[in-house]
Amino acid sequence: MSTSKSEASISNPGSLPRRDFILLPLISLLTVLAMFGISETVTRTIWAEGPKDSCLINDPIVGNHFKPSCSARTKNAEGPWITYRYNECGYRSATSCGTKPPGAVRIAILGASVSEGLYVPYEQTYFARTSRELSRMCNRSVDVQNFGVEETSPIQVYRRVQEALALKPDVVLYLLTPFDLERQIDPKELSERNAPPQTHSTKAVRLNESALKRLQRMVTESRTMLVAQHVLFQNKDVFLRLYLLYGDKADYLRQPLTRAWQKRFADLDLIIGDMAGKLRASGVPLVIMPVPSRAEAAVMSSRQLPPHMDPFAFGREIENIASKHGADYVDLMQAFGRIPDAESLFYVVDGHVTGDGEKVIAQNLSAKLRDGNIQAFSNCAPGPAVAMEH
Repeated sequence: MSTSKSEASISNPGSLPRRDFILLPLISLLTVLAMFGISETVTRTIWAEGPKDSCLINDPIVGNHFKPSCSARTKNAEGPWITYRYNECGYRSATSCGTKPPGAVRIAILGASVSEGLYVPYEQTYFARTSRELSRMCNRSVDVQNFGVEETSPIQVYRRVQEALALKPDVVLYLLTPFDLERQIDPKELSERNAPPQTHSTKAVRLNESALKRLQRMVTESRTMLVAQHVLFQNKDVFLRLYLLYGDKADYLRQPLTRAWQKRFADLDLIIGDMAGKLRASGVPLVIMPVPSRAEAAVMSSRQLPPHMDPFAFGREIENIASKHGADYVDLMQAFGRIPDAESLFYVVDGHVTGDGEKVIAQNLSAKLRDGNIQAFSNCAPGPAVAMEH
């Protein structure tokens, strides 16, 4: 005697109709997507993010730069709205890049996004604060011309030295972070660092992403994920535990240094050696200032140092390079290391220095420039012991 499907379902209540094995997962997936969509809408409203800086020109050959006499308004999700203004040379400076005013001291700043003061209002940047402080302490105008542009490699920084020298600066400042060395320098590019950059056209290579990869990227780059990380990473222990899961990216913190990081510092040694040589030939002193990452700052202020971790290793390597080539060195590592919870001076997820962190940089930079080693500031009031306010 045959049994109908409905009778079988009744007699075996634990079984499901075949269609439910498709419908139920589909309903679950749609529910998750709907919740994610709602979450993304809410977080994008509360954690607004502005458009990319419209003044930025991405040039992989000669390096990123800004349009002259341009301004743009934008923000990152964790920070305030900021108006960026660039002078007639495309530098983030409040003054003209023309002839240096009589009696003024001029500082030219090289580097990438931290040099630029990315995501910090102009008046709160380390260079605007330093300019104001030195102008007051030295009783003369201190003009700052900032060449800093995000995603600028050390080779591209080096190739702007002649451009900086054309402004007749009294000192050149170069800021460095671990992120600036994260990408290995191409050996051919390094060997041709003194040659003009190649200007042949390059076509971007489009890689075919699988649907799963696109979905993964959509989730990891979502505002919902950023907000979740922002909440999670405020716990120092959790942040460090997750950050240290990175391999090569976090190896600048680990001792002994890996071969890859030793190579990065060796390449930087060559670049800074040539940079210092060019500046020395023109009678312009070079000041090098490494800025710690948020991870370094978190390790510095941890109660217990994780095994084989040295948050001062990056600064020590840069100091050795600076000393080898006769450049002055600003020890921000020790300065940040004396501040409790120094990681709070950085944007939690983005990792750039906040306005409060810029104040610490300015205090130490101003004191260093007034310590008597830089001729242009020799008549200024000497730099006192720096009070760590933030």
